[in-house]
Amino acid sequence: MVSVRDKKHQYLAGISVNLLSLSYGCVYSWTSASYVYLLEDSRQFETGVLTKEQLGWVTAAAFPGSFVGALFFGWLADKIGRKRCLLLAALPMLTHWLIIPFARNPFQLAVARFFAGTAGGCCFTVIPVYITELAQDRLRSTLGMIFALNLGAGILLINILGYFMHYITVAWILIVIPLAFLVCFSFNPESPQYLAQHNKEKAERSLRYYRGISSSGDANEEFQQELSRLCKSEEEKPGKPQLCWHDFTTRKARKAYLIGLGLVLANQFNGSLAMQNYMTFIFAEAGSNLPPMLSAIIVSAIQLTGTCSSTHFVERAGRKTLLLISISGIFLGESAMASYYFLTSKGYDTSMFNWLPIASFSLIQFSANSGILSVIFPVIAELTPPKIRSTVVRVQMITMFLLASVITKIFPYLTVTLGMPGTLFICAGFSFAFIVFIAIFVPETKGKTIEAIQDSL
Repeated sequence: MVSVRDKKHQYLAGISVNLLSLSYGCVYSWTSASYVYLLEDSRQFETGVLTKEQLGWVTAAAFPGSFVGALFFGWLADKIGRKRCLLLAALPMLTHWLIIPFARNPFQLAVARFFAGTAGGCCFTVIPVYITELAQDRLRSTLGMIFALNLGAGILLINILGYFMHYITVAWILIVIPLAFLVCFSFNPESPQYLAQHNKEKAERSLRYYRGISSSGDANEEFQQELSRLCKSEEEKPGKPQLCWHDFTTRKARKAYLIGLGLVLANQFNGSLAMQNYMTFIFAEAGSNLPPMLSAIIVSAIQLTGTCSSTHFVERAGRKTLLLISISGIFLGESAMASYYFLTSKGYDTSMFNWLPIASFSLIQFSANSGILSVIFPVIAELTPPKIRSTVVRVQMITMFLLASVITKIFPYLTVTLGMPGTLFICAGFSFAFIVFIAIFVPETKGKTIEAIQDSL
């Protein structure tokens, strides 16, 4: 059992580092929360109100930023450490919120979004690694879930603020979050595992801090064993280069990468993220008279509730169980919604089922955020061998950003070519395939040490 004293510094680290992911959650949904002003308020821009095409480019500017950020900060984390890398990532996030109030054309807004995207790339590649390296086995997934929880909280926060305030006022308010991150996170030491590669004494001090053991206190046997495991590989291989191609081609490394890639594909091809762009259409088709912004707040709350549920159950039910429940819920929701739109398009009277699209959409978003959109990040970090973890997680996140860019672009064309029913049936088919994949290939990592997880591959 992990005592409160043992947990405290680990939770403080998990909460403080994820202030950066909270800020990125706000960035992610900023355009949808601000579009009323961007498309209607001509006073802010020299070029007049933004067109929908310009708004699309402003929105998309974060994706190449995420790609660059994942590459750069993922590389930098191995060079200067996870802590200093994350602190540096706060600078482009601050730059984003500072540019927005002074932006006078779409290009300046796009530049701001690009900067924020680089910080987002750092969040997705470095934070899971940092948390995995400092957390005890029994807390690893719970702490890892704070990342997804704060992303969801950021999306809900920006939608609520955008409903009541002008986007410039919102930007001045949200600049507080990265500033708070810089202050709070700077008190945490570097991760013990990174320090073990360079300085055993500093690694021990860091591990003592995160395990709640004072520098002058007697360390228990469990602590000594953990410290010994941490430093063992570096002591045994003093002359070996940090990384070589062989490290990536071992059976365990290949299997971990392929399972991680499968989870990334499940994260993107289930369709739940792309469907968020059709939230207004789904609510309107169901006869809802809710304003689009209020609908966004409701959906954001549903998503956050799903993430909260996964945070609560991840150590109780297990990662694999949550992933299976999540993707199964998406499959059922997409199948029901696709059937409704298909029957409606064929002329059947579906008026008594007008509630079904909203109910199905809510089920999809709740299920997605309770597992496949949140649990995969700690699982990928847990499965990957420690020596190549930073590099592999970086590659997986870059793959995810590229897929997100492509799917966001082709989803509208699919709905035009195949119709909403055909598109949803395809997404449901992918979801069913991923149910089979997770059931067969993804191992359970609940309560296991990193060494035990590696042995199971």
